[in-house]
Amino acid sequence: MTSGDEKTSVWTLPNRLSFVRILFIPAIIYLISTRQEQSLLAACILFIIAGITDGLDGLIARRMGMKTRLGLYLDPIADKLLVSCVLITLSSYGLVPLWVTLILVAREFLINGLRSFYAAEGVTIYSSYSGKLKTTFQIIAISCILFSRYWDTGRYWASFQTAGLVLIYVALFFSLFSAYQYVRAILQKSSGSRGPARRTE
Repeated sequence: MTSGDEKTSVWTLPNRLSFVRILFIPAIIYLISTRQEQSLLAACILFIIAGITDGLDGLIARRMGMKTRLGLYLDPIADKLLVSCVLITLSSYGLVPLWVTLILVAREFLINGLRSFYAAEGVTIYSSYSGKLKTTFQIIAISCILFSRYWDTGRYWASFQTAGLVLIYVALFFSLFSAYQYVRAILQKSSGSRGPARRTE
C-alpha cells in the first residue's frame, strides 16, 4: 500500500459498492425464504447486481487510483459474506448439497483467519487468479440455481439447475486449489523463502 493510497478517503466509490453488496444480503435471503416465483426472480436479479459490483469495485479502484487499506479487506469480506450466506440458505432448502456448502464456507473461514493473522504481522495477502475464478464460478452458479427456481418446472428448470450444480462443483475445485496455493505460499514464507505471499480468496 502506497502513501497515496493511505491518504485516499475510505468512502471511495469502490468501498461504497462493497458496503452496498453487504446491505443486499438480508434482502436476498428474505426473498429466497419466501419461495415465491417473483421473489426468487428478484433475489436472482439482486444477486447478479451484487456480483457485478464485485467486479466493478476492483476495476474502479485500480483505474481511478482509489485503492485503500480498508478496501483491500472489505472487498473480499463482502464477497465471502454474500456467497456464504446465500449458499447456506440454498442448502437449507435442498438446492445445493450441504457438504459442498460446508467445505466452501469452512475454507473461507480458514483463509480469512490466516489472512487476518498475517495482516497483524504486517504481511499483505493478495488475491490469486484461481481464487478470482472461484468467486466468478460461485456467482454464476448461484445465479443459475436461483433462476431455475423461477421457472420451477419444465426443461428450463432442469437446464439451469444442472448448469448451476456443475458450476458449483467447478467453484469447489478452484476453492480447494486456491487454498492449496495459499497454504503452500505461507509455508514457503515460514520456512524462510523471500518474497511476499500472494495467495488468498
